Amino acid sequence: MLVHGLKRTRASMWPAAIMARRRGYAVLNWGYPSARAGIMVHAEALRRLLDALPPPPGDERIHFLTHSLGGIIVRALLARASPPNVGRVVMLGPPNAGNEIAERLGYTRVFRRIMGPAGVELGTGADSVPRRLPEATFELGVIAGVRRRPALFGRWIGTPNDGLVSVSATRLVGMRDHLVVHGGHALLPANRRALSQAFTFLAAGHFARGPDA
Repeated sequence: MLVHGLKRTRASMWPAAIMARRRGYAVLNWGYPSARAGIMVHAEALRRLLDALPPPPGDERIHFLTHSLGGIIVRALLARASPPNVGRVVMLGPPNAGNEIAERLGYTRVFRRIMGPAGVELGTGADSVPRRLPEATFELGVIAGVRRRPALFGRWIGTPNDGLVSVSATRLVGMRDHLVVHGGHALLPANRRALSQAFTFLAAGHFARGPDA
């Protein structure tokens, strides 16, 4: 199951879909109107979609590969009604501790109009959705990106960061593994190293280490 990020479409996850099919996975690349509703509404829509799917044959499981907001939606889904056949989860650039840009600009009319309810809910305050969701009780691997050039809002976000989310903000208590790759936030779903490592985690439950990883 592929879940894209805020203000993106399922097209942003096509590189992951292609790589997954080549590895023998059956793929569902979910598209949703990310800026038109809140996180819990999206999580409920994803739950209904999963409920409508035929059960996987045998002991096969449903794995999730997400980008940015998609990771928070999956956290919300699994916190409320975890499917019995849920497998492993890999999140690319997730704002698990919230996002400073949303915290600072979420009150403005322009931000609300562009990013919608879900964007506003991604702040860093105690009442933000990422902060209120529980720690990971599922097999989770997190991949953070690091930009080589300074980000526009770098002083707000903290360093190192991928241009929108700091490395420290991607971490979540209970995760099984964490990895940092070179790359900007928007392009993480097309980052070959990130995707290769994501499928390593889905298969083995950990990322590959060493000079050839």
